[in-house]
Amino acid sequence: RASPGAIEMMRRRRRSEFTVSLFPFLSVLACVIGTLTLLLAAVAVGAMGKRSLEKVHLLERMRSVEMFLAGGRAHLIELEAQLVEQEERTQEEEELGRRLYGLGLSRDISLQELDALLELKKEVLELESSSRQLEEEEKSLQSAESARQSELQTRAAERLRTPIVIDPTGLGKDWRPFLVECTKDYLELYRTRGDWSIRIPADQLARNADYRKYLKRVRAIHDSLLIFLIRPGGVAVFMEAEAIAYRHQVRNAKLPLPGDGELDFKHMAGQRP
Repeated sequence: RASPGAIEMMRRRRRSEFTVSLFPFLSVLACVIGTLTLLLAAVAVGAMGKRSLEKVHLLERMRSVEMFLAGGRAHLIELEAQLVEQEERTQEEEELGRRLYGLGLSRDISLQELDALLELKKEVLELESSSRQLEEEEKSLQSAESARQSELQTRAAERLRTPIVIDPTGLGKDWRPFLVECTKDYLELYRTRGDWSIRIPADQLARNADYRKYLKRVRAIHDSLLIFLIRPGGVAVFMEAEAIAYRHQVRNAKLPLPGDGELDFKHMAGQRP
């Protein structure tokens, strides 16, 4: 029987002969695990970075699209505004064309010609305004002239109706006047003092015996003077009566009367009958 010391020696010898070291394997395994871990981490990080880059690119493309759409919308708004402006211009041109057609003008008229026509139209309007003002002034003057003429006619009518004084003093004492009134419708013979008369119608003057008797009586008086008192409308009667007086060799004179007023013989009272 072996002693305990020998048994212990045998165990140590046996344990030292059959023990295997695991350090190299564990080191390799640790390295492999670390390497795999690094690979997995790199793959994960690479995958995350790829997704982030794609997201960034996508966001940039989205921003580009949004900017393009915004630019397109602005361009569309600008085009719509231009279209509205073009429609308004077209309507204005159509309205202008209708007005030009109404004025008898061509739609192809130039701006210079249109400006000249507008300037001419302005001058025409100014002339029309001046013409209307002149017409008003003319009407005012005509009204004033009409009132003046009416007043003159009234005065003339009054003057024509004013009594006409027959004053023989201008003849002197050498002549004895005999008065004959000539009107449009008759011839009236007066005695020297005007207190007696004979009226002869104008259409009977050529063959009237009273006028011839009157002329013979006047001619028989050596200082007699036949005076024709001629009314405004009695020239024709005067000329006929004067011709008859010349045929009877009667001295005569003529005195135009200023109107149709009544004859006043008050200054003839001193004359011989």
